[in-house]
Amino acid sequence: MSLSRYQHSQLRRIEASLRRSDPKLAGMLGTFGRRCAGQRMPTWEQAPTRLDRIRQAAALLAKAATAIAAIRLLLAAARLLPAAARALAAAVCKAAVPGRGRLRRGAQHAFGLSRPRVRWR
Repeated sequence: MSLSRYQHSQLRRIEASLRRSDPKLAGMLGTFGRRCAGQRMPTWEQAPTRLDRIRQAAALLAKAATAIAAIRLLLAAARLLPAAARALAAAVCKAAVPGRGRLRRGAQHAFGLSRPRVRWR
């Protein structure tokens, strides 16, 4: 991460005022800096790079596209649902016995309207 000249000067002024106000704290921070100089910063503490932000944006776009596709599929299925219900009703009416208002034998089970009777012996 690069800082502007103004930010660098601000940091130098803060550092100088901290050294003047508390020399013991300055010594502890210097020791900490020397001990941790060779170590890398943990990834969860690092600021995301431009490539990381691009990856995050791409993942978000992929999720949004998936959600939109799912919604379109549900809407298409909802549009087809009444046609399927009409087809089922027509098939049930076709299987009905004329004039009696009931289904032919075996037609009820075929349409899932009732279970076949089980006789106990």
